Amino acid sequence: MEKLSDSGAEQDVRRAAAVEIALKVGLLEKCETHGCIFDSMNDFALEDALRYGDSLMANNDPAVAVFEGNRKRLHYAIEHVRTGMPNCCPECFHAKTQATMSY
Repeated sequence: MEKLSDSGAEQDVRRAAAVEIALKVGLLEKCETHGCIFDSMNDFALEDALRYGDSLMANNDPAVAVFEGNRKRLHYAIEHVRTGMPNCCPECFHAKTQATMSY
């Protein structure tokens, strides 16, 4: 597996592109109330995200231009986009927890 030796800013831009792809196919979700992005826990969507990313790259879409045609980097970013993501909106979870603790 290829390690990325790019600057933190370049990695951030790649991660942002991977997040957008993941959101479009349901690998990640965005809370409509709070705007938080979280892991949808939909492992089947990973293949969809990879195919969608490949399709964007094949069409020279500006959304994936940051990968400079390197599918390995695109796939790496998509495969690791859920790392560190919560599996629900932290704000909704906090509100629900507070509501159940109140008597």
